[in-house]
Amino acid sequence: MSLERHYSYDNDEDEEVCPDYNAATRISVRRSNTVATASSGATSSSASGSGSASSGSSSGHGVQWDSPFDAPRCTPPLRSFSLPQHQQNVRRAGTPLRAPRLPPTAPLRPLRLRPERYLYTYTMRAGGAPLTFFISVEPENGKPTPGTYTLRLSLKADDVERPIGDPVELELSIDPRTLDFTIFLFPGKNNVVPAGCLYSLRVWLRAGGVDHRVLGEDELWVGAEPDFGSVADASFANLRLASGVDSQVYDAVVGRARVQFIIRWHSLGDRYFRYTMEYTANGVGKILMNDLRLRVDGDPRRVAFLIYTIPVRSAPAGASHRLRVWLKTRALPPDGAAPSQSPAVDAHVYQRVWKSDAFKIGHRLDFQALGPSLVMGVRTGAPQTIVMEVQAPSPVAMGYQRDTKTLV
Repeated sequence: MSLERHYSYDNDEDEEVCPDYNAATRISVRRSNTVATASSGATSSSASGSGSASSGSSSGHGVQWDSPFDAPRCTPPLRSFSLPQHQQNVRRAGTPLRAPRLPPTAPLRPLRLRPERYLYTYTMRAGGAPLTFFISVEPENGKPTPGTYTLRLSLKADDVERPIGDPVELELSIDPRTLDFTIFLFPGKNNVVPAGCLYSLRVWLRAGGVDHRVLGEDELWVGAEPDFGSVADASFANLRLASGVDSQVYDAVVGRARVQFIIRWHSLGDRYFRYTMEYTANGVGKILMNDLRLRVDGDPRRVAFLIYTIPVRSAPAGASHRLRVWLKTRALPPDGAAPSQSPAVDAHVYQRVWKSDAFKIGHRLDFQALGPSLVMGVRTGAPQTIVMEVQAPSPVAMGYQRDTKTLV
């Protein structure tokens, strides 16, 4: 049974308890009283009444209840509203009151207004290595609407993920959240070492019975514990234990010359890192690998590499080499894999991430062995010091020109 609540007030109430403010002040007081009433459990109609209602409650007039029961009910009086003493003093001094200004708050961006991308995950095992492939479908406008989409392919082994190939753009008028991809590997050439590590990768998209090849890679080198001992004449670099906090130093001997390969990583945010590799030998060096992007979920210092060189027949002998860089991670199965599919604890997955077929370096090369037709240059004196103008264009950009301002 519902109860009806009525309020009764006298017509001749004392007006001194709540002074007669201007209209703007009365509106601000009512809004403040309304919020407080809503939070305390009373109805908003009691707060939006006239100023006499507030003063009536402070005069001792309670709220009357009509109940079908004979037992009387005692209800607490409504809480009266009164301004702080310092505001009453300001009002008596003749200074108009203003509604307090609330501090501005930054508007929150709804989740639906943030850009979206759609990630498809595929797992497989190639050469005994557990692999996880990700296909990222990214709309140009950030929403699943018809338009231009960018597709990116990446490969993850253990806690290290790297991009595969270049991204491609597609025009889609179908729902990007229900795409049907087919991804597979097939072996490459057989006469390569280490054997069983070269694959070709293909990604096809099926829509309405029509298949479209969207992504692919012809040389994907990956395997679990490859037989690197089968690489003839390979010279392997050794990781130096005392490396830096953001670098790794590998000692190697290339063409009888002692060389250090230094791998550094630079944080890009969100667990993404840019890896670079340079070499140095007796004070001379060069950057070889400049932009290897990796996403590392764990400690980037735990990411290891396998670096080795292979001599190539050249003149003079020992001057040219092949350089190979492999990424080394643990051979852990993907999340949700069966325990029977787990490899050995000490197994590792190797991925070739960089190569060079023309790494030129050697120790005391015999250039006279090039033959009697060799014409050798002779240095004439000490080098000249050229004072360059601050704003002068680079001689490399304009072509080499001799500057007349020289110091001997």
